[in-house]
Amino acid sequence: MLTEYFKEILDNYIESKNTGRFNKNHEMFKLINYTTTDALNGIAKAYGLKVKGSCGAGTWTRYPWIAIYNEKITTTIQRGVYIVYLFSEDMSRVYLTLNQGCTNLKKDLGTKGAREAMITTREMIRNALNYAQFNTDNDLIIGNVDYEIGSIYYKEYLRGSLPNEEEFVQDLKDMIKIYDDYYKLIYLKDYDVTPNHHEFITIIEDGEKSMKDNLHTIYNYIRAKGFIYTYGDLSNLYLSLKTKPFLILAGISGTGKSKIVRLFADAIGANYNLISVKPDWNDSTELFGYKNIYDEFVPGQLTRIIQEASKPQNLNKPYFVCLDEMNLARVEYYLSDYLSIIESRHFDSDNRLITDRIFRKDYLTEDNPYAGLSFPENLYIIGTVNMDDTTFAFSRKVLDRVNTIEFSDVRLDILDFGLEDDIDRINLQNSWFKTDYLTIKDAIRVDKEYVSKINKEIIEINNILAMGNKHFGYRVRDEIIFYMLENKKHKLLEEDVALDYQIMQKILPTITGSDRLIKDILIELYNYCNPSNHITDNIDYIKHAEEGLETALYINSANKILMMLRGYEDGFVSFWQ
Repeated sequence: MLTEYFKEILDNYIESKNTGRFNKNHEMFKLINYTTTDALNGIAKAYGLKVKGSCGAGTWTRYPWIAIYNEKITTTIQRGVYIVYLFSEDMSRVYLTLNQGCTNLKKDLGTKGAREAMITTREMIRNALNYAQFNTDNDLIIGNVDYEIGSIYYKEYLRGSLPNEEEFVQDLKDMIKIYDDYYKLIYLKDYDVTPNHHEFITIIEDGEKSMKDNLHTIYNYIRAKGFIYTYGDLSNLYLSLKTKPFLILAGISGTGKSKIVRLFADAIGANYNLISVKPDWNDSTELFGYKNIYDEFVPGQLTRIIQEASKPQNLNKPYFVCLDEMNLARVEYYLSDYLSIIESRHFDSDNRLITDRIFRKDYLTEDNPYAGLSFPENLYIIGTVNMDDTTFAFSRKVLDRVNTIEFSDVRLDILDFGLEDDIDRINLQNSWFKTDYLTIKDAIRVDKEYVSKINKEIIEINNILAMGNKHFGYRVRDEIIFYMLENKKHKLLEEDVALDYQIMQKILPTITGSDRLIKDILIELYNYCNPSNHITDNIDYIKHAEEGLETALYINSANKILMMLRGYEDGFVSFWQ
C-alpha cells in the first residue's frame, strides 16, 4: 500500500505539476493530502501522533511532503522538530527524516542565523540520541537547502528500488522511537526553560549580560501573561523605539497591537498611557490643548502626560503613550505639531535630547505652567492601526518619519504559556531606549565602514524605487542606518533579519498605486530580496515567485512584496491589503 502510493507520487508528480491545474479535486492532490496521509495515520495514531500532507497552497510546490508530528512539540513544519517524508524536486527519491522547521527561525534570525541554529540543534540531538540505523551525513539531494541542513536523521528511498511494505512500516516505527526519545529526553527538559527549543539556543549565550538578556526576560514576562510574540518581534520593537520615539503597529484586529505596548511597558517598569483616537479629531486640540472663551489654556491629554514625564524625578523613567486606532482620524491633522517638532531633536551640552518648544511664546506666556514644554527624551508614542474602509491612509509625511511594524502572524496553535503566572519584571531606565544617533555624522564617527556597507544596500533599493519616482530622501536613509547600527552594537538580530525588518517597515509601506511602474518596482524589489530566484514579467510570474519564496534572503519582505503583486493583479497595490 505505502510502496505503491509513494511510487505513484514519484512517477507522476512532475507531470501533474506541469500540466494539471492546482485544486483539491486533482488526483495527485488527493493522493498526497488524503490517501497516503490516511495510510500513515493508521500507524501514527497508535503513538498519539498526527499526520499532514501537502503538495502546495494555491500552487504546486517543488517539494511535496507528508509530516508526522507530536502536537505538544509543533503543529506545523514551519517550526519545531517533526518526522517528515520529503520528496526531491526531481522526484528521483523520497526521504524519511527527523527534521526541523525553518520558516519561523528565518523570520527571527535570517537565513544564515536560521541555518546555524538548525545545525546546532541537529548536532545536539545526535550527541544525545545515537541511532546508527539512520544516516547523519546530511548528503540529502532534495533541492531545498534548508530541508537538507535541517535533517537530523534520515533514510533514502530511490524511485527505482522502493522497499516493501514491511520495511516502510518498520523504518517509520524506528523513527517514531527516536522522535519519542527526543520529546522525553530533550524537549521536555528544555521546555521548562523556554517553550521553544530554538529560541533557547539562539537567545541565551553563556556569560553574556546584555540587552539580549533583558529582552529574554521581557519575552518570558509577556508569555507568562498568555501572549505570544517572538524574540524577533520584541527585538525589532526595541530597536525601532531606540532609533526614533515614534512607532506604528499595524495589522488585523485582535492581533495584540495595543496589548504588546502595555505588556512591554509593564515588563520594564515604564509608565503606560492609552489615548483613544476619535474620528472627529481635525486638529491638535484634543492632544495638545486649546484656549477657551476666557482665554484660559486647557491642556490636552498628551500635554498633561508630557508635563508629568518632564519632571526631573521622572526623566529616567520611560513614558509610553499608545494612540489606539490612530488612523480613525487623519494623523497629519491632529499630530502635525509632533511630526514637525520631533525633527528638531538635538543634544544639549549635558547630552540630553531636547526639542523645540511645543507652544509658541506668543501663544502661552511664561507664567503658564505648560509654556516651556518640549518633547522629553523619555516620551515614546506608539500608534496602533487597523486598515479598513473606516480608516484613513497615511501620507508620505508620516511614513517617512516612522517604523511601521506589521502584526499578522497569528499562532492559534500555541496554548502552552508556562506554569508560572508571576515572572519578575525588570526596571529599565530611559537610557536603555535613548538613541545614540541623530545625524549621519554621528553614525560615521562610530563605524564608518559599516555605515558605508549598509548605505550601498540602501542605494540599490532607492535606485529601484526611483524607477517610479518612489525613492526616499536623507531622513529614511539615516534612520535605516541608525537601526542597523544599534542592532550591530547590541547583537540582537542577524544582519539580514534586521535589514529585512527595515525593508518591511521603511520601504514597502510607501508603495501604492496601480500604474505599470509600480509592478516593475515590486518585481525588482522581489529580486533584490530573493537573489537566488529572480522573476520576470511574464504570465506565470506570481507562480514562480511563490515557488521560490523559501529561498529568499529577506523572506518577510519577499512574502509581503508577493502579496502586493497579487494586489496589482487585482487592480491596486497597497502595503495595507
